[in-house]
Amino acid sequence: MSIKDVLFHLERDSSAQSVIDFASSLALFTRAHLTAAGIVVEYPPPATGPSIGGPFNNLATFEKLTEENREDLQRRYREFTKNVARELETEFIIVRGYLGLACRDFSRLARYFDLSVVGQGAPGEARLDRQVVSAALFGSGRPVFVVPFTHKGAAKFEKAMVCWDGGAQAAKALAASMPLLARSKSTEIITFSGATTGDKEPSPDIIRHLARHGIGAKMTELPGAHDIGEAILSYAADISADYIVMGAYGHWRLAEFVIGGTTRTILESMTAPIFMAH
Repeated sequence: MSIKDVLFHLERDSSAQSVIDFASSLALFTRAHLTAAGIVVEYPPPATGPSIGGPFNNLATFEKLTEENREDLQRRYREFTKNVARELETEFIIVRGYLGLACRDFSRLARYFDLSVVGQGAPGEARLDRQVVSAALFGSGRPVFVVPFTHKGAAKFEKAMVCWDGGAQAAKALAASMPLLARSKSTEIITFSGATTGDKEPSPDIIRHLARHGIGAKMTELPGAHDIGEAILSYAADISADYIVMGAYGHWRLAEFVIGGTTRTILESMTAPIFMAH
């Protein structure tokens, strides 16, 4: 399978440039069509009563904010298309709705693409990115590339690091990343002592499987760690990995997304793009 249809989350502010640069270069690298999806958050009708006051007590104000959001996204997309490579085919989609519902609609939209690209979001900020990441990971059924807010420039795919524990999520991430791994110059599979999910999962099996797809890889077993997420990020920095492939752990419970401890650590502290599948 190849990557031919990529979706990315387009935001209004200039800090989203990292996602734009990454998604554009990924689409060029894979010769994929690129779709930008901007989320226009709609606001519920304001409550009425004597306790409500200030600038947000009438429906017209909320409608104006929604319209300004839409116009900003359209302007951002026009700026994006002015600077994009001519050979890259793009289109723009607007997703509208209340915040939680709009994020879920984004995840449903992502089901019609090979993968989606979303931003990590800056630490300490209640950004839209974070809810989009969770929704895409646990609601789309498709892989997601999460781009660090510190990322600069085009995507790089020469050196891949794959996190492997023998589990279903890791297997899904590995399978979905095959088109990229096949074009990487080096692939390193990392495991942690005592962390495999199978009873006796022999290390060479996954190396042999990749070799049958023409992907040369080496296996590295790291010592068990108290915080697996931090250990993954530390080792990725040590080997200067261009991107990390791993399963996303967590689930969709009633009205919220519950993210596993290791996955949460990675998403909060990542310094390299993460290719995730759930």
